Amino acid sequence: MIIHPETMVKTVHAHLCGLRDLCGEYFAVVAHPGTSYAASLLVLLLTACNPGKGKIAYVGATLWDGTGAPPVRDAVIIVTSSGHIERAGPPDAVKVPRGAALVRAEGTWIIPGLIDAHAHAERWTLPRFLAYGVTAVRDVGGQQDSIVALREATSLGAVPGPRLYISGAMIDGTPATWRTATATATEDAARRAVDARALIDATQAKVYTRIDSARLAAIIDEASTVSLPVTGHLGKVDAVRAAGMGIRAIEHATGVVEAIVADPTLYFQAHDDFFRGWNLVERGWATLDPAALQRTAEALKQAGVAIVPTLALHEIWAHLEDSTYLVTLDLTGVPPSVQEAWDVPDLIARARLGFDDYVAFRRSRPVQDRFVRAYHRLGGLIAAGSDAPNQLLPPGASLHEELALLVSAGLAPRDALFAATRDAARLLGVDSIGVVRDGGVADFVILAASPLDDIKNTRSIEAVVARGVYRTSADLRALWRAR
Repeated sequence: MIIHPETMVKTVHAHLCGLRDLCGEYFAVVAHPGTSYAASLLVLLLTACNPGKGKIAYVGATLWDGTGAPPVRDAVIIVTSSGHIERAGPPDAVKVPRGAALVRAEGTWIIPGLIDAHAHAERWTLPRFLAYGVTAVRDVGGQQDSIVALREATSLGAVPGPRLYISGAMIDGTPATWRTATATATEDAARRAVDARALIDATQAKVYTRIDSARLAAIIDEASTVSLPVTGHLGKVDAVRAAGMGIRAIEHATGVVEAIVADPTLYFQAHDDFFRGWNLVERGWATLDPAALQRTAEALKQAGVAIVPTLALHEIWAHLEDSTYLVTLDLTGVPPSVQEAWDVPDLIARARLGFDDYVAFRRSRPVQDRFVRAYHRLGGLIAAGSDAPNQLLPPGASLHEELALLVSAGLAPRDALFAATRDAARLLGVDSIGVVRDGGVADFVILAASPLDDIKNTRSIEAVVARGVYRTSADLRALWRAR
Protein backbone atom coordinates (compact mmCIF):
# COMPACT_ATOMS: atom_id res chain seq x y z
CA MET A 1 0.00 0.00 0.00
CA ILE A 2 1.30 3.46 -0.88
CA ILE A 3 0.62 6.28 1.61
CA HIS A 4 0.72 9.74 0.10
CA PRO A 5 3.04 12.08 2.06
CA GLU A 6 0.25 14.61 2.53
CA THR A 7 -1.93 11.92 4.08
CA MET A 8 0.92 10.95 6.39
CA VAL A 9 1.39 14.55 7.58
CA LYS A 10 -2.32 14.90 8.26
CA THR A 11 -2.39 11.59 10.14
CA VAL A 12 0.57 12.56 12.34
CA HIS A 13 -1.05 15.97 12.81
CA ALA A 14 -4.17 14.30 14.16
CA HIS A 15 -2.21 12.08 16.54
CA LEU A 16 -0.20 15.01 17.86
CA CYS A 17 -3.41 16.87 18.57
CA GLY A 18 -4.32 14.00 20.85
CA LEU A 19 -0.98 14.24 22.64
CA ARG A 20 -1.14 17.88 23.65
CA ASP A 21 -1.25 17.08 27.35
CA LEU A 22 1.86 14.94 26.97
CA CYS A 23 3.89 17.28 24.79
CA GLY A 24 2.71 20.61 26.20
CA GLU A 25 1.26 23.55 24.34
CA TYR A 26 0.75 22.68 20.67
CA PHE A 27 1.58 24.83 17.68
CA ALA A 28 0.31 23.87 14.25
CA VAL A 29 2.66 24.27 11.31
CA VAL A 30 1.37 25.25 7.92
CA ALA A 31 3.56 24.17 5.00
CA HIS A 32 4.30 26.97 2.56
CA PRO A 33 4.35 26.33 -1.19
CA GLY A 34 7.54 24.58 -2.14
CA THR A 35 8.10 23.10 1.34
CA SER A 36 8.56 19.33 1.27
CA TYR A 37 6.15 17.15 3.19
CA ALA A 38 9.04 15.49 5.00
CA ALA A 39 10.34 18.88 6.16
CA SER A 40 6.86 19.89 7.25
CA LEU A 41 6.52 16.69 9.21
CA LEU A 42 9.85 17.21 10.96
CA VAL A 43 9.01 20.80 11.93
CA LEU A 44 5.58 19.70 13.06
CA LEU A 45 7.04 17.04 15.34
CA LEU A 46 9.65 19.37 16.82
CA THR A 47 7.37 22.29 17.46
CA ALA A 48 4.55 20.19 18.88
CA CYS A 49 6.74 18.58 21.53
CA ASN A 50 9.06 21.50 22.29
CA PRO A 51 7.14 24.73 21.62
CA GLY A 52 8.95 26.61 24.39
CA LYS A 53 12.46 26.25 23.04
CA GLY A 54 14.33 29.53 23.41
CA LYS A 55 11.59 31.06 25.55
CA ILE A 56 11.56 32.09 29.20
CA ALA A 57 8.48 31.85 31.40
CA TYR A 58 8.24 34.11 34.46
CA VAL A 59 5.67 32.64 36.82
CA GLY A 60 4.12 33.38 40.19
CA ALA A 61 4.52 37.15 40.55
CA THR A 62 1.75 39.70 40.92
CA LEU A 63 1.74 41.63 37.64
CA TRP A 64 0.89 45.33 37.45
CA ASP A 65 0.99 45.69 33.68
CA GLY A 66 0.73 49.47 33.34
CA THR A 67 -2.39 49.38 31.17
CA GLY A 68 -4.79 50.37 33.93
CA ALA A 69 -6.03 46.82 34.48
CA PRO A 70 -6.10 45.42 38.03
CA PRO A 71 -3.01 43.53 39.21
CA VAL A 72 -2.84 39.88 38.13
CA ARG A 73 -1.86 37.38 40.79
CA ASP A 74 0.31 34.37 39.96
CA ALA A 75 0.90 35.85 36.51
CA VAL A 76 2.66 34.11 33.65
CA ILE A 77 4.84 36.09 31.24
CA ILE A 78 6.33 34.32 28.21
CA VAL A 79 9.39 36.05 26.74
CA THR A 80 10.73 35.03 23.35
CA SER A 81 14.33 34.85 22.22
CA SER A 82 13.76 38.06 20.22
CA GLY A 83 13.17 39.99 23.46
CA HIS A 84 9.41 40.35 23.08
CA ILE A 85 6.49 39.29 25.25
CA GLU A 86 4.56 36.49 23.58
CA ARG A 87 1.86 36.28 26.24
CA ALA A 88 1.22 37.85 29.64
CA GLY A 89 -1.69 37.18 31.95
CA PRO A 90 -3.24 34.92 34.57
CA PRO A 91 -2.22 31.26 34.73
CA ASP A 92 -5.57 30.00 33.48
CA ALA A 93 -5.16 32.02 30.30
CA VAL A 94 -1.42 31.74 29.68
CA LYS A 95 0.12 28.27 29.76
CA VAL A 96 3.83 27.65 30.10
CA PRO A 97 4.99 25.97 26.88
CA ARG A 98 6.96 22.75 27.17
CA GLY A 99 10.68 23.38 26.89
CA ALA A 100 10.61 26.97 28.16
CA ALA A 101 13.11 28.01 30.79
CA LEU A 102 11.36 28.80 34.05
CA VAL A 103 11.94 31.78 36.36
CA ARG A 104 9.93 31.43 39.53
CA ALA A 105 8.91 34.78 40.97
CA GLU A 106 6.45 33.87 43.72
CA GLY A 107 5.97 36.60 46.29
CA THR A 108 7.28 39.37 44.02
CA TRP A 109 5.69 42.11 41.94
CA ILE A 110 6.39 42.79 38.27
CA ILE A 111 5.94 46.26 36.81
CA PRO A 112 6.87 47.65 33.38
CA GLY A 113 10.40 48.92 32.94
CA LEU A 114 10.60 52.51 34.17
CA ILE A 115 11.02 55.41 31.74
CA ASP A 116 12.99 58.49 32.75
CA ALA A 117 11.26 61.20 30.73
CA HIS A 118 13.92 63.87 31.31
CA ALA A 119 17.56 62.88 31.45
CA HIS A 120 20.90 63.59 29.78
CA ALA A 121 22.46 60.21 29.12
CA GLU A 122 26.20 59.69 29.24
CA ARG A 123 28.05 56.43 28.78
CA TRP A 124 28.75 55.95 32.50
CA THR A 125 25.07 56.42 33.35
CA LEU A 126 23.72 53.59 31.21
CA PRO A 127 24.30 50.56 33.50
CA ARG A 128 23.24 52.70 36.48
CA PHE A 129 19.89 53.43 34.86
CA LEU A 130 19.36 49.71 34.27
CA ALA A 131 20.29 48.79 37.83
CA TYR A 132 17.50 51.03 39.08
CA GLY A 133 14.94 49.53 36.71
CA VAL A 134 15.06 52.32 34.13
CA THR A 135 14.81 50.55 30.79
CA ALA A 136 14.12 53.62 28.62
CA VAL A 137 15.39 57.20 28.73
CA ARG A 138 14.03 60.28 27.00
CA ASP A 139 17.25 62.18 26.46
CA VAL A 140 16.57 65.91 26.25
CA GLY A 141 19.87 67.35 25.15
CA GLY A 142 23.58 66.81 25.09
CA GLN A 143 26.50 66.41 22.72
CA GLN A 144 24.77 65.47 19.47
CA ASP A 145 27.35 63.09 17.99
CA SER A 146 27.85 61.36 21.33
CA ILE A 147 24.19 60.70 22.01
CA VAL A 148 23.61 59.36 18.50
CA ALA A 149 26.53 56.96 18.99
CA LEU A 150 25.21 55.87 22.39
CA ARG A 151 21.76 55.23 20.96
CA GLU A 152 23.31 53.04 18.28
CA ALA A 153 25.51 51.16 20.75
CA THR A 154 22.64 50.38 23.14
CA SER A 155 20.33 49.44 20.28
CA LEU A 156 22.84 46.92 18.95
CA GLY A 157 23.59 45.57 22.41
CA ALA A 158 27.23 46.65 22.30
CA VAL A 159 26.69 48.61 25.51
CA PRO A 160 24.21 47.45 28.19
CA GLY A 161 21.78 50.26 28.76
CA PRO A 162 18.23 51.55 28.43
CA ARG A 163 16.52 52.37 25.15
CA LEU A 164 17.41 55.95 24.21
CA TYR A 165 14.91 58.36 22.69
CA ILE A 166 17.01 61.35 21.82
CA SER A 167 16.66 65.07 21.11
CA GLY A 168 20.18 65.68 19.92
CA ALA A 169 21.64 69.00 20.96
CA MET A 170 19.29 71.55 22.50
CA ILE A 171 18.21 74.42 20.25
CA ASP A 172 18.96 77.74 21.94
CA GLY A 173 19.21 81.42 21.14
CA THR A 174 22.45 83.39 21.01
CA PRO A 175 24.77 82.97 22.64
CA ALA A 176 23.84 79.40 23.55
CA THR A 177 23.61 78.82 27.29
CA TRP A 178 25.71 75.65 27.19
CA ARG A 179 28.50 74.69 24.81
CA THR A 180 26.68 71.54 23.70
CA ALA A 181 23.60 73.48 22.54
CA THR A 182 23.02 74.84 19.02
CA ALA A 183 22.90 78.63 18.90
CA THR A 184 20.33 80.09 16.50
CA ALA A 185 20.44 83.80 15.77
CA THR A 186 17.59 83.84 13.24
CA GLU A 187 14.38 82.05 12.39
CA ASP A 188 16.06 80.44 9.38
CA ALA A 189 18.84 79.11 11.60
CA ALA A 190 16.21 77.72 13.97
CA ARG A 191 14.53 75.90 11.07
CA ARG A 192 17.85 74.43 9.96
CA ALA A 193 18.44 73.19 13.50
CA VAL A 194 15.13 71.32 13.37
CA ASP A 195 16.06 69.77 10.03
CA ALA A 196 19.35 68.58 11.53
CA ARG A 197 17.41 66.76 14.28
CA ALA A 198 15.20 65.11 11.70
CA LEU A 199 18.30 63.85 9.89
CA ILE A 200 19.51 62.01 13.00
CA ASP A 201 16.04 60.52 13.50
CA ALA A 202 15.50 62.35 16.78
CA THR A 203 12.42 61.50 18.81
CA GLN A 204 11.83 65.14 19.67
CA ALA A 205 13.47 68.54 19.34
CA LYS A 206 14.14 70.47 22.53
CA VAL A 207 14.23 74.26 22.75
CA TYR A 208 16.03 76.09 25.51
CA THR A 209 15.71 79.24 27.58
CA ARG A 210 16.91 81.85 25.07
CA ILE A 211 14.48 80.89 22.32
CA ASP A 212 11.97 83.72 21.89
CA SER A 213 8.47 83.50 20.46
CA ALA A 214 9.51 84.28 16.86
CA ARG A 215 12.08 81.50 16.75
CA LEU A 216 9.80 79.14 18.64
CA ALA A 217 7.10 79.68 16.03
CA ALA A 218 9.60 78.90 13.26
CA ILE A 219 10.82 75.79 15.08
CA ILE A 220 7.33 74.42 15.65
CA ASP A 221 6.30 75.17 12.07
CA GLU A 222 9.37 73.44 10.63
CA ALA A 223 9.01 70.53 13.04
CA SER A 224 5.42 69.98 11.92
CA THR A 225 6.60 69.42 8.34
CA VAL A 226 8.86 66.56 9.47
CA SER A 227 6.47 65.21 12.14
CA LEU A 228 8.90 65.99 14.96
CA PRO A 229 7.43 66.90 18.37
CA VAL A 230 8.91 69.93 20.12
CA THR A 231 9.49 70.15 23.84
CA GLY A 232 10.86 73.07 25.77
CA HIS A 233 12.69 74.38 28.78
CA LEU A 234 11.06 77.77 28.39
CA GLY A 235 12.59 81.12 29.27
CA LYS A 236 11.38 83.82 26.91
CA VAL A 237 7.92 82.42 26.13
CA ASP A 238 5.25 81.69 28.72
CA ALA A 239 3.77 78.21 28.98
CA VAL A 240 0.25 79.05 27.80
CA ARG A 241 1.50 80.88 24.73
CA ALA A 242 3.95 78.08 23.90
CA ALA A 243 1.14 75.53 24.27
CA GLY A 244 -1.06 77.54 21.95
CA MET A 245 1.73 77.60 19.40
CA GLY A 246 1.87 73.80 19.41
CA ILE A 247 4.67 72.80 21.76
CA ARG A 248 4.19 69.16 22.76
CA ALA A 249 5.68 69.17 26.27
CA ILE A 250 7.05 71.55 28.87
CA GLU A 251 10.11 70.60 30.91
CA HIS A 252 10.46 71.48 34.61
CA ALA A 253 7.00 73.15 34.42
CA THR A 254 8.81 76.20 33.06
CA GLY A 255 6.81 79.12 31.73
CA VAL A 256 3.98 78.63 34.23
CA VAL A 257 5.08 81.51 36.46
CA GLU A 258 5.47 83.78 33.43
CA ALA A 259 1.96 82.85 32.27
CA ILE A 260 0.45 84.01 35.58
CA VAL A 261 2.35 87.11 36.68
CA ALA A 262 0.93 90.45 35.54
CA ASP A 263 4.01 91.41 33.53
CA PRO A 264 6.50 88.67 32.59
CA THR A 265 8.94 91.07 30.95
CA LEU A 266 11.41 91.00 33.83
CA TYR A 267 11.34 87.22 33.80
CA PHE A 268 11.99 87.06 30.06
CA GLN A 269 14.89 89.49 30.39
CA ALA A 270 16.34 87.57 33.34
CA HIS A 271 16.80 84.50 31.14
CA ASP A 272 19.64 86.27 29.33
CA ASP A 273 21.58 84.88 32.30
CA PHE A 274 20.66 81.26 33.03
CA PHE A 275 20.97 81.26 36.81
CA ARG A 276 19.37 84.69 37.22
CA GLY A 277 16.39 83.53 35.19
CA TRP A 278 16.10 80.14 36.89
CA ASN A 279 16.35 81.60 40.40
CA LEU A 280 13.80 84.33 39.69
CA VAL A 281 11.30 81.74 38.48
CA GLU A 282 11.96 79.43 41.44
CA ARG A 283 11.20 82.33 43.79
CA GLY A 284 8.23 83.38 41.69
CA TRP A 285 6.25 80.20 42.28
CA ALA A 286 5.62 81.24 45.90
CA THR A 287 3.81 84.39 44.73
CA LEU A 288 1.22 82.67 42.54
CA ASP A 289 -2.48 82.94 43.29
CA PRO A 290 -4.18 79.49 43.59
CA ALA A 291 -7.09 80.50 41.35
CA ALA A 292 -4.72 81.75 38.64
CA LEU A 293 -2.68 78.57 38.99
CA GLN A 294 -5.83 76.52 38.41
CA ARG A 295 -6.82 78.57 35.34
CA THR A 296 -3.35 78.12 33.89
CA ALA A 297 -3.49 74.37 34.47
CA GLU A 298 -6.86 74.29 32.70
CA ALA A 299 -5.48 76.23 29.73
CA LEU A 300 -2.52 73.91 29.38
CA LYS A 301 -4.73 70.83 29.67
CA GLN A 302 -7.00 72.24 26.96
CA ALA A 303 -3.94 72.66 24.72
CA GLY A 304 -2.98 69.02 25.32
CA VAL A 305 0.61 69.53 26.43
CA ALA A 306 2.50 67.14 28.68
CA ILE A 307 4.19 68.40 31.82
CA VAL A 308 7.51 66.93 32.95
CA PRO A 309 7.82 68.62 36.35
CA THR A 310 11.19 67.18 37.53
CA LEU A 311 10.25 67.78 41.17
CA ALA A 312 13.51 66.10 42.17
CA LEU A 313 15.41 68.98 40.58
CA HIS A 314 13.29 71.63 42.32
CA GLU A 315 13.76 69.81 45.62
CA ILE A 316 17.53 69.64 45.22
CA TRP A 317 17.69 73.32 44.30
CA ALA A 318 15.86 74.20 47.52
CA HIS A 319 18.33 72.18 49.63
CA LEU A 320 21.74 72.67 48.04
CA GLU A 321 23.19 73.98 51.30
CA ASP A 322 21.35 71.53 53.56
CA SER A 323 23.81 68.82 54.57
CA THR A 324 21.14 66.89 56.50
CA TYR A 325 19.11 66.57 53.30
CA LEU A 326 22.03 65.80 51.02
CA VAL A 327 23.16 62.82 53.09
CA THR A 328 19.79 61.14 52.37
CA LEU A 329 20.54 60.97 48.64
CA ASP A 330 21.47 57.63 47.09
CA LEU A 331 24.80 58.34 45.42
CA THR A 332 26.06 54.76 45.53
CA GLY A 333 26.02 54.49 41.75
CA VAL A 334 27.87 57.74 41.09
CA PRO A 335 31.62 57.34 40.51
CA PRO A 336 33.83 59.43 42.83
CA SER A 337 35.22 61.29 39.82
CA VAL A 338 31.72 62.42 38.84
CA GLN A 339 30.83 63.45 42.38
CA GLU A 340 33.99 65.51 42.47
CA ALA A 341 33.17 67.11 39.10
CA TRP A 342 29.71 68.08 40.35
CA ASP A 343 31.47 70.50 42.74
CA VAL A 344 28.39 71.73 44.60
CA PRO A 345 30.15 74.64 46.35
CA ASP A 346 31.22 75.95 42.95
CA LEU A 347 27.65 75.55 41.67
CA ILE A 348 26.31 77.55 44.60
CA ALA A 349 28.85 80.27 43.93
CA ARG A 350 28.11 80.42 40.19
CA ALA A 351 24.37 80.49 40.87
CA ARG A 352 24.92 83.29 43.40
CA LEU A 353 22.71 81.63 46.01
CA GLY A 354 22.26 82.78 49.58
CA PHE A 355 20.16 82.04 52.62
CA ASP A 356 17.18 84.12 51.44
CA ASP A 357 17.09 82.21 48.15
CA TYR A 358 16.76 78.84 49.87
CA VAL A 359 13.97 80.16 52.09
CA ALA A 360 12.11 81.40 49.01
CA PHE A 361 12.69 78.19 47.06
CA ARG A 362 11.25 76.15 49.93
CA ARG A 363 8.17 78.35 50.03
CA SER A 364 7.72 77.66 46.33
CA ARG A 365 7.83 73.88 46.59
CA PRO A 366 4.25 73.41 47.87
CA VAL A 367 2.99 75.63 45.05
CA GLN A 368 4.80 73.54 42.46
CA ASP A 369 3.21 70.47 44.03
CA ARG A 370 -0.19 72.15 43.90
CA PHE A 371 0.20 72.79 40.19
CA VAL A 372 1.18 69.16 39.52
CA ARG A 373 -1.77 67.95 41.58
CA ALA A 374 -4.19 70.26 39.76
CA TYR A 375 -2.88 69.22 36.36
CA HIS A 376 -3.23 65.57 37.22
CA ARG A 377 -6.78 66.00 38.50
CA LEU A 378 -7.71 67.70 35.24
CA GLY A 379 -6.48 64.63 33.37
CA GLY A 380 -3.35 66.29 32.01
CA LEU A 381 -0.45 64.07 31.03
CA ILE A 382 2.38 64.10 33.57
CA ALA A 383 5.60 62.25 32.82
CA ALA A 384 8.23 61.49 35.45
CA GLY A 385 11.72 62.80 34.76
CA SER A 386 14.79 63.25 36.92
CA ASP A 387 17.22 65.58 35.07
CA ALA A 388 20.00 63.08 35.86
CA PRO A 389 22.96 63.22 35.92
CA ASN A 390 23.07 66.91 36.81
CA GLN A 391 24.45 67.82 40.22
CA LEU A 392 23.12 65.57 43.00
CA LEU A 393 20.70 63.83 40.63
CA PRO A 394 22.13 60.32 40.26
CA PRO A 395 20.92 58.28 37.27
CA GLY A 396 18.21 55.82 38.20
CA ALA A 397 18.01 56.68 41.88
CA SER A 398 16.65 60.16 41.13
CA LEU A 399 13.72 58.75 39.18
CA HIS A 400 12.65 56.81 42.27
CA GLU A 401 12.92 60.06 44.22
CA GLU A 402 10.73 61.71 41.58
CA LEU A 403 8.09 59.02 42.06
CA ALA A 404 8.11 59.61 45.81
CA LEU A 405 7.79 63.37 45.29
CA LEU A 406 4.86 62.89 42.90
CA VAL A 407 3.09 60.90 45.61
CA SER A 408 3.93 63.60 48.17
CA ALA A 409 2.42 66.13 45.75
CA GLY A 410 -0.89 64.26 45.87
CA LEU A 411 -0.78 61.52 43.23
CA ALA A 412 -1.66 57.98 44.22
CA PRO A 413 1.22 55.48 43.90
CA ARG A 414 -0.59 53.96 40.91
CA ASP A 415 -0.67 57.34 39.14
CA ALA A 416 2.95 58.08 39.93
CA LEU A 417 3.82 54.72 38.36
CA PHE A 418 1.84 55.65 35.26
CA ALA A 419 3.94 58.82 35.00
CA ALA A 420 7.08 56.65 34.71
CA THR A 421 5.57 53.96 32.50
CA ARG A 422 2.44 54.23 30.35
CA ASP A 423 2.21 58.03 30.31
CA ALA A 424 5.90 58.56 29.65
CA ALA A 425 5.54 56.15 26.73
CA ARG A 426 2.59 58.19 25.46
CA LEU A 427 4.76 61.29 25.55
CA LEU A 428 7.32 59.43 23.44
CA GLY A 429 4.63 58.20 21.07
CA VAL A 430 5.64 54.57 21.64
CA ASP A 431 3.15 51.85 22.56
CA SER A 432 5.49 48.87 23.02
CA ILE A 433 7.18 50.14 26.20
CA GLY A 434 5.74 51.30 29.51
CA VAL A 435 3.37 48.32 29.60
CA VAL A 436 3.67 44.55 29.95
CA ARG A 437 1.42 43.20 27.22
CA ASP A 438 1.25 40.64 24.44
CA GLY A 439 3.51 41.73 21.60
CA GLY A 440 5.30 44.40 23.63
CA VAL A 441 9.00 44.45 24.30
CA ALA A 442 10.26 42.48 27.29
CA ASP A 443 11.24 45.37 29.55
CA PHE A 444 10.07 44.89 33.12
CA VAL A 445 11.20 45.05 36.74
CA ILE A 446 10.82 42.42 39.47
CA LEU A 447 10.22 43.98 42.89
CA ALA A 448 10.26 42.44 46.34
CA ALA A 449 7.11 44.27 47.47
CA SER A 450 4.05 46.10 46.16
CA PRO A 451 4.66 49.62 44.82
CA LEU A 452 0.91 50.25 45.04
CA ASP A 453 1.08 49.94 48.82
CA ASP A 454 4.18 52.11 49.14
CA ILE A 455 5.84 53.90 46.21
CA LYS A 456 9.20 53.44 47.93
CA ASN A 457 8.94 49.77 47.06
CA THR A 458 9.97 50.63 43.49
CA ARG A 459 13.46 50.67 44.99
CA SER A 460 13.21 47.03 46.18
CA ILE A 461 14.54 45.69 42.88
CA GLU A 462 15.35 41.99 42.70
CA ALA A 463 15.91 41.76 38.95
CA VAL A 464 15.49 43.72 35.73
CA VAL A 465 14.54 42.34 32.34
CA ALA A 466 15.66 44.67 29.55
CA ARG A 467 15.39 43.74 25.87
CA GLY A 468 14.47 40.26 27.11
CA VAL A 469 17.71 39.82 29.10
CA TYR A 470 17.29 38.87 32.76
CA ARG A 471 19.78 40.33 35.23
CA THR A 472 19.61 40.34 39.02
CA SER A 473 20.20 43.53 40.94
CA ALA A 474 23.60 42.18 41.97
CA ASP A 475 24.44 41.39 38.33
CA LEU A 476 23.65 44.96 37.30
CA ARG A 477 25.65 46.55 40.07
CA ALA A 478 28.59 44.32 39.20
CA LEU A 479 28.18 45.46 35.60
CA TRP A 480 28.62 49.14 36.46
CA ARG A 481 31.54 48.44 38.79
CA ALA A 482 33.31 46.63 35.96
CA ARG A 483 33.11 49.66 33.71
